[in-house]
Amino acid sequence: MKKLKTKISFKLLLAFDLLLLFVLFFLFKPFGAAFGDKAFAEALNGAPYTKTFIISAYYSPLPCQARYFKGSYDADMKLNGGGRGADGRDVYAGMIAAPKSYEFGTKMDIPGVGIVAVHDRGGAIVPAGVQGNAYDRLDVWMGFGDKGMARALDWGKRTVEVTVYGVNDAIAEQVQLGDYSAKEATPNDCATVVAQAGAKTTQVADSKVKITPVKPDVEMIKLLSADLKFGDSGENVLALQEQLAKLNLYRTDVSGYYGDVTKHAVFKFQQTRGLVADEKSPYAGILGPKTRKHLNSMVASYNYNQTLIAKASDSYLARLDADKPKRTLLALQLKPGMRGAEVAELQKFLKQQGFFEGNLITEYYGPVTEKAVTEFQKAHKLVNSSSESAAGYVGPATLELINMLS
Repeated sequence: MKKLKTKISFKLLLAFDLLLLFVLFFLFKPFGAAFGDKAFAEALNGAPYTKTFIISAYYSPLPCQARYFKGSYDADMKLNGGGRGADGRDVYAGMIAAPKSYEFGTKMDIPGVGIVAVHDRGGAIVPAGVQGNAYDRLDVWMGFGDKGMARALDWGKRTVEVTVYGVNDAIAEQVQLGDYSAKEATPNDCATVVAQAGAKTTQVADSKVKITPVKPDVEMIKLLSADLKFGDSGENVLALQEQLAKLNLYRTDVSGYYGDVTKHAVFKFQQTRGLVADEKSPYAGILGPKTRKHLNSMVASYNYNQTLIAKASDSYLARLDADKPKRTLLALQLKPGMRGAEVAELQKFLKQQGFFEGNLITEYYGPVTEKAVTEFQKAHKLVNSSSESAAGYVGPATLELINMLS
């Protein structure tokens, strides 16, 4: 009987213990659940951890900048993209481009930038061990236009310890990029800066109209408002010739008459923009709506620059121009087979621009230098292919552009 009572007491005690554990579970469930949820989240997304990254910066170019990192709007567009992240989100201050191993929305704390999120990719944004990178690579968006480019260049490329939080909607982004302001979130509309140039008309012996522009105090640019073709004359033709001359495509005195020289200059412009294939194309040499739109975009950009520079003498652009030493990198036109110090300077310039693939700087203009010059010319629309006669030669136009960019 005593044995039976002991067994019953043991069972009651066991039941009481189970009941107590059950009550305690419900009493302290919020704490337990919170602890469990945190552990589960850390296991799922990866606990916050510190990691070393190589971090560069990028920006979104505008067609009205005073200068470009790669020398032209198109080249910078190709390098930096067109204003949207790889996940479709519009660029914004602090947006991060990261390798594919980092999910879109991954939050990070970058010293000097703030708490940011991944929304973009990039050809050069690769993991450690690829393209010679010792660490995973990140890219931070720094703004639009000249200011964005200056900010990106100032950042350069840094090796930084970063805290990675994973995808966590509870963490808000907090970005501070020095002098970045909210109004920079919208790109400038370059085409809003439009001005008209005055002109006076005289008659020439062959009865064709010749127009002499009246020079204003500050140079103004006239946007093209009409389609034009061979045989036309007047102010619009004069404005067309002036703009083609600024692009180094029209190399004689402006006349206001749309003749063979103007037609050929329009054709060359169309070629540089990929609007026609050759002179046999239906609209080659004709200023139609599409060609006029492309040319007006460049005209507006030029006018914007003139206005910007005139009004910003105390800005960083003016300071950069004042501080930049005036020099000519190359004094001679160069071609394959030549030797000398000028060739070495050319190779150094092309290497800085990312076109020269040789390991050593030499004084010999060989196949490697010729290829680098061709790629530089193609990037800046000086030639369309390596089969053109000017490809690989540092002629007048190429020489002028190299000296300007140096």
